[in-house]
Amino acid sequence: MLPRVAMTPASVAELARAFVGVPLGVVFAEGEEMAALVVSTPSASAPGTLTLEEPVASSNTDAYLVLPSDIGTEIVDILADSDRELLGEAMRDGLLVLGELNLEHDAPRLRVEAALSPRKALGEDPPFAASVAVGGGGDPLPAINGLPHLQVTMLSSLVDDESLEKMLRRREYAGTSWRVPAEVRDQLESVSPTYAWSKRQMDGSVGVEFALFVEDEELIALLRPVRLTPP
Repeated sequence: MLPRVAMTPASVAELARAFVGVPLGVVFAEGEEMAALVVSTPSASAPGTLTLEEPVASSNTDAYLVLPSDIGTEIVDILADSDRELLGEAMRDGLLVLGELNLEHDAPRLRVEAALSPRKALGEDPPFAASVAVGGGGDPLPAINGLPHLQVTMLSSLVDDESLEKMLRRREYAGTSWRVPAEVRDQLESVSPTYAWSKRQMDGSVGVEFALFVEDEELIALLRPVRLTPP
């Protein structure tokens, strides 16, 4: 089991860091209910409860990305279509939540301990969960895809050669980051792609700001999972 995230961060910056590199169960709630939720300070005690809509992905770390239901699972298509405008709306209107999932009611509920939007969390510029050197002549894929905090599905990975090249070449990339290799596609046809959003940093490195893994009907997100640095 993954370690639990501390539930009482002392500041917004600390709360933002608490979500970095942590598998986030992606769940959905009505946008109006999310907007009404009192999440003004990270030290607030149990500011509210969200009623969730199906599908519901449980999190071993009590950490979640809550998206408005009008976005819902369309977040997959938003990334697949490289729609950075709608991705920006998801980062603005979504909530990163530390909380407890309760499935005992007619509708699943998420008791919120602390929350902030992904946009605000990224605005705090928290450090990336890991750094991997690329471009030194060796194959960086095993080092990237082998990072312990990226082992969130049975068979998929974060990046493949094609997508890594696009991330390194472009100032900003949003789209499919990993596909089942062609040589095993027949055997693994049910395995879903992975999606990611990356940006070039001020120091010339490339940071993966957001990644989305798909397994069966569950979505697992990661915030700032890795920074790709020059050798």
